[in-house]
Amino acid sequence: MTWAWGAIKGVFYRPRAVLREWRAHDPEPVALLTRFTIPVIVLSVVASAMAHDVLPSGFPPETRPQLVPFSIYSGLTQLVGVLALAAAAHYLCDLFQGRSDFRRALAAVSVAMVPAWVGNVLAALPWPYGASLALGGILYSLVLLYAAFVVILGMRPGNRVGHYAASLGAALLVVFAFGWQAVSLIPGAAPEVRLGTTWLI
Repeated sequence: MTWAWGAIKGVFYRPRAVLREWRAHDPEPVALLTRFTIPVIVLSVVASAMAHDVLPSGFPPETRPQLVPFSIYSGLTQLVGVLALAAAAHYLCDLFQGRSDFRRALAAVSVAMVPAWVGNVLAALPWPYGASLALGGILYSLVLLYAAFVVILGMRPGNRVGHYAASLGAALLVVFAFGWQAVSLIPGAAPEVRLGTTWLI
């Protein structure tokens, strides 16, 4: 899986070539999860936690969750999100006249989420740079996900937007449901004081 790690840089300057490489390699789900997806999530979470611990956030201490519990919560939520999105994309292929293939769906999601995972680390930078870079990473991941569904999963014209929107919607429901439960069950994952009414992560 050494070829897969090139995607961390490649998605930013040669995304089309990276997607074609992933389609050609067609990695096994277990190998992909254990040797790329999960390690990258862990690296993103750990690097983000270390950066937030070192760089001043400008927020009072009571508005920040405990480092280790929140890192566990964040990593689990991101992994559930990847699996939920891959499963949704896989099962909805039949509905949108595509070819159901979980391994290709998982590959598409894994490579598309790389910019968001990088943005998760950059979010620790001072306002507004960190927030802007993190948002940019998320938006780029959403664009890359659409392209990955086309290139890797092989969605046909006319059904791409519907499949993309339905997959995202289904995955978001799972992530929100899991996230709200997990943040309550993991002690210290939530801060003492939550800022705003839409606080989740």
